Amino acid sequence: MKKEDKIIRLLKLLLATISLSIIFVGCSPTVEPSLTEKAGDPGVPAEITKVTPTSGYSGVTIITIDGKNFAPIAEDNSVYFGPAKAEVLSASETKLVVKAPIIIRDSLLIQISKPNVEAYNSDSTLFNLTSAVNKYYPFLDNQEPYVATSDKDGNLYFSYIEKAKGMGVYKISTDGTLSEFAPKGGETTFNDLKYHSDGYLIGVYGNKAIFKIEEGVKPKVFVNTKQNSIKLNAFDFDKDKTIWAGGKGGKIVSAKPNKSFKLFDYDQNIAGLRVFNNYLYAISGEPNKQNIVKFPIVSPDSIGAVETVFAFSANVEFGVLANSLTFDKDGVMYIATSPLSTDTDPIDPIMFFNATDGSFGTWYPGLLESAISSFTWSSGTNLFVIQDRYPLDRETKPTFNQTIIKIDMERLGAPEFGKD
Repeated sequence: MKKEDKIIRLLKLLLATISLSIIFVGCSPTVEPSLTEKAGDPGVPAEITKVTPTSGYSGVTIITIDGKNFAPIAEDNSVYFGPAKAEVLSASETKLVVKAPIIIRDSLLIQISKPNVEAYNSDSTLFNLTSAVNKYYPFLDNQEPYVATSDKDGNLYFSYIEKAKGMGVYKISTDGTLSEFAPKGGETTFNDLKYHSDGYLIGVYGNKAIFKIEEGVKPKVFVNTKQNSIKLNAFDFDKDKTIWAGGKGGKIVSAKPNKSFKLFDYDQNIAGLRVFNNYLYAISGEPNKQNIVKFPIVSPDSIGAVETVFAFSANVEFGVLANSLTFDKDGVMYIATSPLSTDTDPIDPIMFFNATDGSFGTWYPGLLESAISSFTWSSGTNLFVIQDRYPLDRETKPTFNQTIIKIDMERLGAPEFGKD
């Protein structure tokens, strides 16, 4: 073969190889950058243009952050209020909705980061977080308030013990003044109290009778069932100011304003009672077998058949006891709870149940860890609760002292017919 022919064949082979290489390169898939290359990409930082509201409650308030360059997937955004990370509820490229973290401080810098971005937002947006849960009065260690009620003006009335001795019923006025309302009678403490719009209180304390408590006077019997087996522990007023009371002894009592009364058979123990939408709601049953039930109120002399509303014990951990219940104006139920055993760790003590959608859970988780025995709505959106001594063992120094807690629920309570 001539030398020239060999050269020509080699050139053709080289050109064919180059052509095939071009074809394969043109058809090859796009190569993604490696994770290392991604991490080194500075990206575009988030930018905040507006925050609504401009202040709120620690662990409670839902906050909307408007801006741009947010990650559209909620969990890809890390939102910090100072050192505390918020829960991101929803996200788009221009809006984040977050739940305030549990931290109480003014001028918290809001910072947002996202994947592939080395820097936080550069703007200086500040936010104030305060507490929705606060001790209402500075009780001493040996001063213990029990069940409380309030009037329409926000004055608070409660059964009171000092140095392990019953002291009667005391009052905290709206200006914070503590004073005696009524001296002690036969009770050590009342188990339930309600304010009546005529200026007196009604109370029960595990006795067969219902008591009337007037200012400056020892409690007097209002209605005596004369049934020694009955131990009344809870009650409420209906819209006609009839009293509905229960406890132990197999009876529910209705007592009219004229003091006439009627007994209804009910074989379960009752721990709490509340009237809502013309139904009598009750915490019914033994510990670890409790249900929330309701009875239609037909008249002061008649109630309808019992209906189970919510199987409480079946939906909580073993050893959680329901003590009392109340409603907000929209019908959401709140349940005061405590650990059944003094060896159990304190719990988030307020639970809620919404019959409309069936939801059930902890209210204000992480903000109040103790035991709660009772509720009373006050003016506006405030709910007063009794935080129980914990543990109950008097030989052990308490983790939590008995006190009154004021909670802004950010919603109005249902009508309380005695005082409304």
